[in-house]
Amino acid sequence: MSLDKMKQTNRFWKFVFFALAATLVVITAILSLLWQALSREEGRILISLANDYFLYIISAVFICIAVAFAGLEIIFITYIKPLKKICDEASMIYSSNPSHRITINGNKDIKALSYVINSFADLFENLNKNITEQILAARKKTEEERNLLAAIMAELPQGVFICNKCGRILLFNSLAKKIFSQESKSLKAEYFIGLGRSIFHLIDKELIGHAIEEIQTRLKNEQKSVASYFITPIHTGHLISVETIPILDQKKEMTGFILTFQDVSDDINTYDITHKTLVTLKKELSKHILLVKEELIQSYDKNRMNSSGRLPLIKILDQLPRHHERVSDIVLDAILTKVPLTKLLLSDFLNSMKSKADSQYGIKLNIIHQTENNRIQADKYLFTTALILLFKNLSDIILNNEFNIASLKTGNRIIFEITWQNRLSNKNQINKNQVEKLLYKRFNELPSLFYILKLNKAQLRIICDSFDFCSQINIITRAEFKTPLREKLRPPVIAGSRPEFYDFNLFKTEDENLDLLDTNLRTITYTVFDTETTGLNPDGGDEIISIAAVRIVNLRIAYQDIFEELVDPKRDIPMESYKIHGINYEMVNGKKDIRTILPIFKQFTSNTVIVGHNIAFDMKMLKVKEKTTQIKFSNPVLDTLLLSAILHPVHERHDMENIAKRLGVNIIGRHTALGDAIATAEIFLKLLPILNSNGILTLKDAIKASKKSYYARLKY
Repeated sequence: MSLDKMKQTNRFWKFVFFALAATLVVITAILSLLWQALSREEGRILISLANDYFLYIISAVFICIAVAFAGLEIIFITYIKPLKKICDEASMIYSSNPSHRITINGNKDIKALSYVINSFADLFENLNKNITEQILAARKKTEEERNLLAAIMAELPQGVFICNKCGRILLFNSLAKKIFSQESKSLKAEYFIGLGRSIFHLIDKELIGHAIEEIQTRLKNEQKSVASYFITPIHTGHLISVETIPILDQKKEMTGFILTFQDVSDDINTYDITHKTLVTLKKELSKHILLVKEELIQSYDKNRMNSSGRLPLIKILDQLPRHHERVSDIVLDAILTKVPLTKLLLSDFLNSMKSKADSQYGIKLNIIHQTENNRIQADKYLFTTALILLFKNLSDIILNNEFNIASLKTGNRIIFEITWQNRLSNKNQINKNQVEKLLYKRFNELPSLFYILKLNKAQLRIICDSFDFCSQINIITRAEFKTPLREKLRPPVIAGSRPEFYDFNLFKTEDENLDLLDTNLRTITYTVFDTETTGLNPDGGDEIISIAAVRIVNLRIAYQDIFEELVDPKRDIPMESYKIHGINYEMVNGKKDIRTILPIFKQFTSNTVIVGHNIAFDMKMLKVKEKTTQIKFSNPVLDTLLLSAILHPVHERHDMENIAKRLGVNIIGRHTALGDAIATAEIFLKLLPILNSNGILTLKDAIKASKKSYYARLKY
């Protein structure tokens, strides 16, 4: 249908050409028959007359053709062309801009038709306004509740992300954005937060995957509390405590999940300081107790001692270290109440670790003996992964993939005794220094083993022989909290059991696992961008001085998810360019250069279709920087200039101002990168329903149609 629309301008003239050709054929046939009916003398007379009046005959023929052409041109201008324009503009009224009106010069009939259509457009616009007012009135109470919810979400003491089952962010609050904001001005690509973006760019996918597996197991076992907890470092250098809660539909199938989290970095620092203080206090206390005991023994006669050979006061002094240790545990537990350590059945923990060590690295763990029905307090994912990676590193050094692990309970501690068979060669043995280095080595994206042990309130002790070779490692962890904590009851959230207060309903969307070219235009996430430059010659040394973008998610412009940067071009800005965009050298001097900005911008545009107006120029500006930045943009691209030319071929001008005027878009901040990007996004959203009504439904359809436009031939 869109292809037919492109050919409408030529159809009339094709019809005229074939009609004239047919007429000439008929006239020629008639003349041929008449010629055959004439006698030889009559034919000679006609040929003589034709020779005598040849110029007059030819002139008459050309005059007739010119008159016919002029008449046909008048018919085309006054009837055919206005009718085409009326069709285009009428579809624009009901598809995109109800306030648009047809203003066409033509004959009386065309003007009358335009008047009738405009009258219906007035009724249509008023009807739309009345319906909108009724909807707004009906939703007023819902909007109040929604605003109240938004205010509550903004003031929650915890960060919140709500995601669909594919990990796409559906909702987040201001504290979540604050916690994950990039604090350091590093050269790395920033971690953008926005609706429709993947949560896995912010939190390790394996961590969330482990939490979801744990949740699904609890759902299968019909446990009342199904939430999963973990702790993880994030790119800002902070440590967060995360609670994962499933969202279920009415069929009890998981459609998404909620992540609530808080920064526990200060708690860990406080734990460190308090632990060091308590250790120092214990040493000082032991030292002074020893002195007091010596004084007491010397000051009393041995005959006055009780039958046990100890003074009652000395017995009290002997109990002080145990009391100190008990109080220390309570204090340290109270500090880390935000750190969600889970009660793990010891047998399940060891068997799970044994299975994973074997499947991941081929490491064999021999569980010699274990205490029955005991539990440890630990972050299951971090603690298990860190211990397995410790075994892996030990195995690489000692060239032995078999370890023995025994668990013993002493008081409120569980001790894991890790032993192995040393080789005869000293090269394959490990000394104390090598083990200590492993303590501070980071494993993949995890923090160091020392840090993980500290988070799990555990310690590592190295057992060495007389030659300082390590023969055993003990991991000492907590058996249970001294201060009993009531387990939180976290049932799943049933998605259909409460009112909907959100505009972004993405729970039913699937991840981008289908071919993007065959994806419906209405379901794609877009990045709309624009640049301001020093000039119009990318190959001639002109540079980008400003780049801005905004995202379209679920057919809405995400105004809170924007990209805007001034760029130092490392050259002067001509006055001609300054007059257009108002950016001078002082404004960009000292800003980040294009080599720093492009990696960040590429991260911003990831997994989206790029949209722009006359985007061939902007993409050329990016392409000439591929060699110096090693950044290549392979996203699919759509151009509102080409789309407008396809949809409205009867309109001669397709610059941003004229398209915006036709579609009822108000441009704010023209010739600023962000202003033009937002205007282009609004234009694109207005064009989408017109594209659909013309049979352009998928990305492949839009790209194919764009290539047929004359403007697609323009090169930069």
